[in-house]
Amino acid sequence: MMDKKKFLGVVLSAAGLGGCMSYNPHGYTNYQAYTYEGSIIYPEDYEGYEGYAESQGYRYQTEGRGQVVVPESYHVGSYHSPTSHKDRDRRWVDQQNPGGYTIELAHGEKASQVAGVLYKAPKKDRMAQIKYHQDGKTYYKGLYGSYSSYEAAQQALSSLPENIRQSARITSWGSVQGKVQ
Repeated sequence: MMDKKKFLGVVLSAAGLGGCMSYNPHGYTNYQAYTYEGSIIYPEDYEGYEGYAESQGYRYQTEGRGQVVVPESYHVGSYHSPTSHKDRDRRWVDQQNPGGYTIELAHGEKASQVAGVLYKAPKKDRMAQIKYHQDGKTYYKGLYGSYSSYEAAQQALSSLPENIRQSARITSWGSVQGKVQ
């Protein structure tokens, strides 16, 4: 008697799951997704769907008939992955004129403390947090802006809020780049 109940349970479960499947005219079965007001959720191609896309507010850029142009920023992988903020900051520091100046807002052994000072700084100029090693220890610097002259850096420093300005100092890009490399 128990075997008949188990067999009946398996048959009913299989029949119930089979009801979720439908035959596709392309020769394979797939799950029939629910649609909203008969709209097409995932069209198999884009030919003939221009009216649908426009009615839904989508704008496709096409080259020729049916060719969708994917922006370069969409691709991922080792050559297309987003650049980390550390790499961007390092590259920015390396690109600066060694004869120019920057404002060092903070420095210390804890990256979180330096980042906290940078977070509180006005967002008028480019900022960077760099890591460097000295005497066997790791240190961090929070840099603010890039200026061609000491006077321009002094003017920018004086425009900073008092709580940021009191621990900041002007330094040359050459000295910063010398420590980083």
